[in-house]
Amino acid sequence: MTVVALVTAPICPTRLAAQSFRRGGVEFEAMRTVDVPQDKNYSVVVAQFFHHGQISPDGRNVVVSAHDQKLVPARVLQLGPGDYCRLAFETVGGQFSYEVLYGGQPPEEGAVPAWTSNDGLLLETREYKDCNLNSLESVRQAFDASKRIGSDYVDNVQHSYNPFSLSPGPFLSRYSGYLRVGSAGTYGFLTSSQDCSFLLIDDKIVVDAPGRHPPMYQATRGTRKDIQLTAGAHEFEYYHAATGPTAMMVAAWEVAPADSKPKPEAIPSEAFRTAAIGRVQTGPVTTRVAKLVPDFLVNIAGDVPLPDNELALVGVRFMDISPNALTLNAKLLWDFGDGQTSETPNPVHVYLRPGVYPVKLSVKRGTRTSEMTNRVWIDRPNVLKKEEFHKLDDYLPILETYDPKKLDAVALGQLVLAYQFKATTILAPPEPEEDNKGKAEEQQEPDAEPDPEKVRQEGEAKRAEALKYVTAAVTAGQVPFVGEESAAQGDEDLIKLARLVGPMARDAVGDSLLAARIWHGASRKIVDGQLKAECEIEAADVAAGDLLKQDVAKPLLEAATAHLQKIATGPLASRLQRVWGDYYAITGDGASARKFYGQAEAALGSSRTHIERTAWQGAHSRSTEQFLKSGEFDLAAKELRAWQDEFPADKIDGYLTLMFARYWAGRQKYAEAARLAEEQLAVNADSPHIDQLLVLAADCEVKRGQVDRALAVLNQLLKDYPGSPLVPVVRENIAKLEAGEVETPKRPPAGDRPGSK
Repeated sequence: MTVVALVTAPICPTRLAAQSFRRGGVEFEAMRTVDVPQDKNYSVVVAQFFHHGQISPDGRNVVVSAHDQKLVPARVLQLGPGDYCRLAFETVGGQFSYEVLYGGQPPEEGAVPAWTSNDGLLLETREYKDCNLNSLESVRQAFDASKRIGSDYVDNVQHSYNPFSLSPGPFLSRYSGYLRVGSAGTYGFLTSSQDCSFLLIDDKIVVDAPGRHPPMYQATRGTRKDIQLTAGAHEFEYYHAATGPTAMMVAAWEVAPADSKPKPEAIPSEAFRTAAIGRVQTGPVTTRVAKLVPDFLVNIAGDVPLPDNELALVGVRFMDISPNALTLNAKLLWDFGDGQTSETPNPVHVYLRPGVYPVKLSVKRGTRTSEMTNRVWIDRPNVLKKEEFHKLDDYLPILETYDPKKLDAVALGQLVLAYQFKATTILAPPEPEEDNKGKAEEQQEPDAEPDPEKVRQEGEAKRAEALKYVTAAVTAGQVPFVGEESAAQGDEDLIKLARLVGPMARDAVGDSLLAARIWHGASRKIVDGQLKAECEIEAADVAAGDLLKQDVAKPLLEAATAHLQKIATGPLASRLQRVWGDYYAITGDGASARKFYGQAEAALGSSRTHIERTAWQGAHSRSTEQFLKSGEFDLAAKELRAWQDEFPADKIDGYLTLMFARYWAGRQKYAEAARLAEEQLAVNADSPHIDQLLVLAADCEVKRGQVDRALAVLNQLLKDYPGSPLVPVVRENIAKLEAGEVETPKRPPAGDRPGSK
């Protein structure tokens, strides 16, 4: 559903004496005009607008008067979400100018004439309430007792969703009106619905589809119910309940059916006299204190869903329709209610998630400012045509202008995910265009072998482009944790944001220092003890494992231990023990490291068999190898961290440590890679992978310009592991280094080799 509404509100210092706001014995606060076209014979007019907080929840303080100031029958069809109002009123013969007055006290009892028109078909939906779907009476009672979502006049009973709610969900509905038949005779009726439906004429069930079930797509014998109707108007009702996110409500008929096999047709809108229902745009708002008031239209134009996310980005167009006398030579300022602003007269704005937002338009001319605020409901529109779907690229130029300091934590998370989604689409293989699919299928000859160098260059270019958006995501998402000013609050929302942006900074951007600052900042801002401990553990992990700052890691680990005193098992407790193990490995205390790695494994309480463990470890290993070969270091890091979380004791065996060293070397973090050999020597000098680690460490020392350290590492390997199958390679490397050949020494091939697991 596309929502278009006039939004208004007043602030101005002088009272208007020339215009009367008194109707029904009371003074109202605001007025809108409605001019009905004189060439239309409307008996009922529907108007919609935003009431800037002036209409009470019961809708009693809104009336409609004709030009002679006499009140006419009116009823509110929908109030909300936000400040939205839809109302209907009956017209008076020969009068075409009407005024909608609202705000203040309700009119005196009996001042508003009773509703008399029976033209049109009115659909009303209400919040779902548990009921017996096999019983009309139960459904009717549930409907009467439930809260209204919205109502409006429709052409016929034919809907596949709730037109008054942009979000799919269960609801109750009722169509009511008068069915007019031109002549007496037999009329057959059918219903098709998602879940139960009951069609009544003159308060008697004609046809029903009780219970929980899918719609009927094929009319078969026995599904049509025939009745005799006299010429004239007959009371018509259709009750329906949708118990899930999908809906369908359809009523059809067959005039003078000649056969038992149904041939249904839609009940024509003329049968309900829907042409007598007119829709007219309200005019400018005036108030008791201001004749000229800012005004605008809102159009929810489209949305962009994010992967695996129930929240979507929503694109909204705003149009300034303030009086020219107010805006001439004036400055306009929009406040969209989400911390973002614009000075564009008719801006397009992207809301990072659905919700009710206080939208304010200010018009400043000289020293005088007129402004109004309206609560506007923003949600995903029901866009069904593919060509009308919005694309993320349409939204990115707008999102790039946002001030992260003014976004709450949920909105910041959405902004981060939007940038991440863009990065993912850059790296994803291109989808074949529709026009080329058939041609591609017709091609029988295989394509020529691609140029490896060209493929490599294209891959690097894509990764560089994707990294720009990942960096933008981290730049925005870090704000609540490293900045002094931020609107982001709330433990649950902040921890979700930290879990998103912390690993992104560490592994995707490769900025471990920023990752540590994010987690440390989160630990200071979050109040909950367990969540605070999670942040402290992550900060310590980065400080010790990436930045080699044991002095920073230890107090963080001690604080986390204090916060988790009563939690000895589970993933978080295991991670704490594992990071303690890493800390002791770095400090050279192998015995303590092995102890904590064992405790980390025990805290998980894994029930996997040896075969299952081996299979999972192999899967992690193969995936990491592939990501390292392809240069996808962020994915390699993600795989490695999942591996050590599931099998922390693998740090003792050494193969996991070797893979981490290869990861750091691939990222050209040679100091981090080299020190892992020292850690493994402390934890388990008998590891079957220690010789590979030492050769890799020597290689990294050479790249750091530390040839003497490289020679020391290689000579230690010859001395301590003379039986290693890598001894020939080690001797060759030593000879080259001693001869002054400082190019990268030979490294043993990755993967299995004699003596390794």
